[in-house]
Amino acid sequence: MIIEKYSARMVKSPTFFREMVEVGKLKFQGIEGSELRKILIDDNILKITPPRRNKEITSAVLVRVNALTNSELSLLVNGSLSDKKQIVMISIMKTERIIREFINEVYVDKLLFGHAELEDVDFNTFFRLKAEEQEAVAKWKDVTVKKLKQVFKKILKELELISVEDKKMRVLAPMPTRELLEVIEGEEQSIRKVFEKGR
Repeated sequence: MIIEKYSARMVKSPTFFREMVEVGKLKFQGIEGSELRKILIDDNILKITPPRRNKEITSAVLVRVNALTNSELSLLVNGSLSDKKQIVMISIMKTERIIREFINEVYVDKLLFGHAELEDVDFNTFFRLKAEEQEAVAKWKDVTVKKLKQVFKKILKELELISVEDKKMRVLAPMPTRELLEVIEGEEQSIRKVFEKGR
């Protein structure tokens, strides 16, 4: 499931790595739909407060987990830490068009042409061009775009696609396992090519 609608909901939805793994385990055990939502919201097994924030996080995590294939879900639950992080990145890319396009149009280009760093100008240029091309993005407020840039950087760092030292963002090539590459063989090129660069 690839979501094509532009959305700024990522301002409230960063990586959620821990939550993704925990919810993935429940779904992998066969708990789904209303039963899963009840466990997460009514029983609050993730221990997220206040209740309103629990609902927001639960909704965001369920969208991402439900976007995974059964094989991807299995790797999220049983894979190495690196596998888990890359599956979380895949789930974000499948459900958030804006970051998927950033990864493909900026991050992958950096890998292809051997540019070692991501800079603030790269983020600024990307959002400026998207605003010129896409009416939905043009309508976003400056504060929204600023927050999205912060969330992008946090996600890339936490999922080890960049390292940050002395405020410099160094681009890191993903190092997928053979199992991960096999699992994502059926994904669209916009997903596969990001991880195939680490071969």
